[in-house]
Amino acid sequence: MPNDPLSIAIQEIAETKRLLESLVTSSESFDYPAAKLTIKHLNRKIRELGKLQNRFQLQKFPAPDPKIHVIDFTLSR
Repeated sequence: MPNDPLSIAIQEIAETKRLLESLVTSSESFDYPAAKLTIKHLNRKIRELGKLQNRFQLQKFPAPDPKIHVIDFTLSR
């Protein structure tokens, strides 16, 4: 798998497009099991993309020192 965000985004968009086309095709022929399976794959893709987004954000903006915690007292009223 490539490591740069643009290549990954293009690859993931192409895969998502293929899944959506599969879903549309299955809905035209009313293949419920295939449509349900495709939706399951799309949900998995969403989770994978969320993990990739988190990974790239951590690379771009490293996490602060774990010993430092910000506490917001304005919401504790």
